[in-house]
Amino acid sequence: MAADFTVICHYYNEEYLLSWWLKHHSKLFNHGVMIDYGSTDKSNDLIRQLAPNWEIRKSRNPNFDIEACEKEVMEIEREFKGWKTVLNTTEFLYVKNKDDFLNDLEKSGDSIYRANGIIMADPIGYYKSDPDPDKPLTQQRFHGYLEKEKHRVPERDRFIHKFPDGAYKIGRHSSKHPKAKNHPEAFVLWFGFSPWNKAMVQRKLFIQKRIPIKNKRRGWGKQHFVDANKLKKMYRARAALSEDLRLREDCNWIFSD
Repeated sequence: MAADFTVICHYYNEEYLLSWWLKHHSKLFNHGVMIDYGSTDKSNDLIRQLAPNWEIRKSRNPNFDIEACEKEVMEIEREFKGWKTVLNTTEFLYVKNKDDFLNDLEKSGDSIYRANGIIMADPIGYYKSDPDPDKPLTQQRFHGYLEKEKHRVPERDRFIHKFPDGAYKIGRHSSKHPKAKNHPEAFVLWFGFSPWNKAMVQRKLFIQKRIPIKNKRRGWGKQHFVDANKLKKMYRARAALSEDLRLREDCNWIFSD
C-alpha cells in the first residue's frame, strides 16, 4: 500500500489553469487542501467538480503577503502525516509511477527530496492556437528547459517531504531541513511562460496587485512587479532557451500521456 500523499495549494481567480491542474493532480495525490484568497470566478466550482473530496479553506490573509502565506501553509502541513508538497497553480508535479515513486521514498530513509524544476516557455510563433481545456496541457504544450541546466541558481524546484512542515525560507525555494537530493523521476513543470496567450499575460500582470507593497520593498516576489514591456522581455529570454522536451530521454515520458 502506497504512503499518503498530500498537496497544498493557494489560489485567487485561477479558473483558466485550474481545470488542467486539478485533472492532473487529483489522480496523483490522496488528498488536497486548496487555500482560497477570495476568488470571485469559477475556481471554487471547478474544485468541487473535479476534486470533490479535497478541502477548500478560506485564507485568513487578505492578500499574498509572502511571509504570512508561508506561515499559513506550514501550519496546514502540520495537520497531515505522510509525504506532502506545496504547489502553485502554475506548477504541475510529475512522477513516473505514483505507487513505485512513493514506495521508493519510503524505502530510501530520507525525509525530503527536490522535484526538478522545468520552465515551460512557448517558442515565439510556434503554437498557432490556444490549448484545448479538455485535453491534458502536456499533450499541447511541450517546450521548455530544465532550469538547472540554464540558470546558476535553480528556483523552480519544489520539495516533497514527510517532516511536520517544510521549514521553508521565503518563496519555498529553500528549506532549513538538511539538504534535499533531487529525485531523478520527479519534475515540476512551471507554466510561467506557457501557454503564452492573453489569459496568461493578464494573469501575470494582475497578480502583483494582490501582493502588498512591503514585500516589494524587501525584495520578495520581485519577479511579479513588472509592466507589459518587461514581461515581454522576460518571456522572450526564456523562449530563446526552450527545446522540445519530447526529445529528452530524462523527461519525455511526461509528454506521452
